[in-house]
Amino acid sequence: MTADAQGNDLTAVKNVVTSKIIIGTYDATKKLTAALIAPTAADPQTGLADIFGSDSSAVGLITSDGAPQDARDADDATEFHQQGYTMNADPTLTLAFTVAEDNPTTRKLTIGTPDSDGVYHVQDIVQDTKWFAYQETVYKSGVVRRRLGVIQITGNEPAQDTRGEVSGLGLTATWQVDATVDSGNSRYLQSYVDPTATLNPKG
Repeated sequence: MTADAQGNDLTAVKNVVTSKIIIGTYDATKKLTAALIAPTAADPQTGLADIFGSDSSAVGLITSDGAPQDARDADDATEFHQQGYTMNADPTLTLAFTVAEDNPTTRKLTIGTPDSDGVYHVQDIVQDTKWFAYQETVYKSGVVRRRLGVIQITGNEPAQDTRGEVSGLGLTATWQVDATVDSGNSRYLQSYVDPTATLNPKG
């Protein structure tokens, strides 16, 4: 990536090509570490396979108007008597996206799992369950953003079932501070893989 004389670089524009979200069974005995998604990891999904479990799967297709969207919410920052000093409140970081597929993964996230007869006993359309989550976003520049953490679905807004139209579920996932993620020091881990860059782990 090279900027022009004015400091602008078109190749660095955040132009999204595609993305995917993979969900795995939460296991408090396992650890999500930076090495799993580091730029040096050629195929993070292979490394995550054992951690995410055999029933891990993608949420599938996402609607074009419900593409993944990050958000941050927090109380007002604390101000001090001495001018120029503030302390930010702990934030809530969320990822909103609208799933288009009605598959076993999206059902687990919303209405749970069926009984032995294949019947769902629905008490709510949001489950309290925590999940391991891996999100991958590909930019037009070829850069790939990887994100790894623990989520809980905290919102579900089903679209109207209209004949002949895609009816999605507008889900909100909250990234949770969890001991399995970076020993509880981060809400999620994130890395960027730039195919044109020379990897320098210490740089």
